[in-house]
Amino acid sequence: MITKLTEQKGCIIAEFIDLKRFTLAVTGEVKSELKPILSQEGNKMIFDFKNIEFIDSSGIGCIISLVKTAKSNHSEIKLCNISSEVMDVLELLHLPMILDIEPDLASALTSF
Repeated sequence: MITKLTEQKGCIIAEFIDLKRFTLAVTGEVKSELKPILSQEGNKMIFDFKNIEFIDSSGIGCIISLVKTAKSNHSEIKLCNISSEVMDVLELLHLPMILDIEPDLASALTSF
């Protein structure tokens, strides 16, 4: 299991445990763990990136795929605790314009 799921204030928090690199090697497992939850209507989920130091194109594709799944099922996803290195990659691709990114978990929880 790559994600640790907890619940706070009606939101599901997905924390990536023992994972520093979000790459092709883990995207299949991440999708299989999170897609069933996001396929249910009306869920609110926060991806906590506090342990992630690196993301490649496969990791970005995984996030976008999960966001599309969520939106098609009237669920919501927010990202938080993104390192400056990962944020640089997201900004290079103009993803903050389509992803809901909050600075920390507390901000993400109150932003729903």
